[in-house]
Amino acid sequence: MRKVSKNQSDPNMLFEYNFSKGVRAHERIWVWAPLVGFHWAGSECQIADGTWIRLGSSYRDYEDIDVIKYWLSEGERDQCRGTKHWLAFTHARSDELSTSAKINSFLIALWIVQPTETHVPFRFEIAESLKSGQVARVLGRFQWIEGQAAEEVKDQDLDDVARILTSLQAVYAARRRLKNALILTFRGCVASDWQSAFICFSAAAEAILTYSSRPGLTDRLAHSYAKLVCGPKFDRELAYDRFKRLYSVRSDIVHGRAYDRNAPSHNLSDLAEFSDILRRLWGVVLKSQEVRTALDGDDRQRGDFLAGL
Repeated sequence: MRKVSKNQSDPNMLFEYNFSKGVRAHERIWVWAPLVGFHWAGSECQIADGTWIRLGSSYRDYEDIDVIKYWLSEGERDQCRGTKHWLAFTHARSDELSTSAKINSFLIALWIVQPTETHVPFRFEIAESLKSGQVARVLGRFQWIEGQAAEEVKDQDLDDVARILTSLQAVYAARRRLKNALILTFRGCVASDWQSAFICFSAAAEAILTYSSRPGLTDRLAHSYAKLVCGPKFDRELAYDRFKRLYSVRSDIVHGRAYDRNAPSHNLSDLAEFSDILRRLWGVVLKSQEVRTALDGDDRQRGDFLAGL
């Protein structure tokens, strides 16, 4: 199926930040995205201002609008029909985050709270004043690790997502140090092989924790991680040892010593463990404005904050 250029002047098509002339600059866009693999017993809930999870029966533009139907195969429309829950939100051209960034921020927040098989294959964008819209295929889809991904999403999971989603989006919009860690986290979540995912996750953890270029990086990272996520000394020692053990896998990959790791179950187990380290770290960061402010600062500010812990 051919891809249409964003410069094409078809008045019926809406493109991100390049809308047709019929869409006013201040007009809001409705965005819908099917949450495939999202198994939740509820029907509808609000995640943030202007953002909801809604039943797929609320949205049928992929059946009713010709310009959207044209771009979807019958199999893709069947997938839309069979997806029970959809992410729905409003969007304005002046918003700091793009529509794709908003979808990814929800998926990352859900991954931080509870890894699932949830992924988004398409997004649909409809202008309030028009009976037409656009559909975009999402090529970088979230992956999951068998055995780590939960079979269902619980109400408490969505409550936790709602608590961190706004902070996560603020990290991205701020464009400071933590944004780099967030981008690396996303790349790890969509990586289709374990080594790429492991490198991205470990780089994301380092982007959150590092504050010096002096020798002894692994020890500093492990100590910083343990201080941030743990309370009593005994728990910190366990967290420190776990971080160092798993970070050594990253070193084996980077330095070419992982070529003979030919046990897939062991590789995925290590990847799941390190992703849990990163998820726990993000959970602490996103729940505290004080932590985010300190970690978005320069090396001195980070070092002073971590020393104070």
